[in-house]
Amino acid sequence: MIKFSVNKEKLLFSKLTDISENIKSAVVELNSLYSDIFSGKYNEAISKAIKIKGIYERIGLSREDIVNMLFGEAFLPDFKQSMLMLTQSLYDTMKAIKDAARSITSRKVDNNLCKNLENQFTEYLSLIEDASEKLVLMVSSLSSDIKESLKIGKEIQLIERNGDDIKDMMIQKVYETEKDSDIISLLQMKDIITFLDDILDSMEEATLSVETLYATLKS
Repeated sequence: MIKFSVNKEKLLFSKLTDISENIKSAVVELNSLYSDIFSGKYNEAISKAIKIKGIYERIGLSREDIVNMLFGEAFLPDFKQSMLMLTQSLYDTMKAIKDAARSITSRKVDNNLCKNLENQFTEYLSLIEDASEKLVLMVSSLSSDIKESLKIGKEIQLIERNGDDIKDMMIQKVYETEKDSDIISLLQMKDIITFLDDILDSMEEATLSVETLYATLKS
């Protein structure tokens, strides 16, 4: 089993774990926000979008701290590169969460279009929440059991593939309702679906950085 014992590495992994936990919290807020939208609670949804943006900004500051740490301390080049990849992937995940919240609250969505897709949204968001929980486990295991992190990463990749199936179904439904909705509402819905897809894509990118780290440590 590969373990880390150097204090600076433990501090780095602690900061990354904090980011993953904040992502998980943001996903919980995102699920609640979409539930508010489906229930017609637009003002409550906007409040949650503001809260999500605050988490995004907090993660942005953490990202800067980690980048400064990676370039300010004597880390091995390959290790540094894989940690930069992981940090960026986590940041991109949070950015996609923020964009998914903004896109559905920037203007009131078409009610009929939203209702037609509600079941798929619920299923998609459930996958994202599941992936966010596994993301925390993957990142928090890095310093003690990277093989466990790899295993959890594979589970996240499977969730991402399942998410692609739901995304394709949603896009197809949007196309099928083109004649019943205005163009702005259709474009808004496509943006919303794209940002939800970006969340899982970025989580998958995070798993690839863990695979890169493992390959680096084995070489």
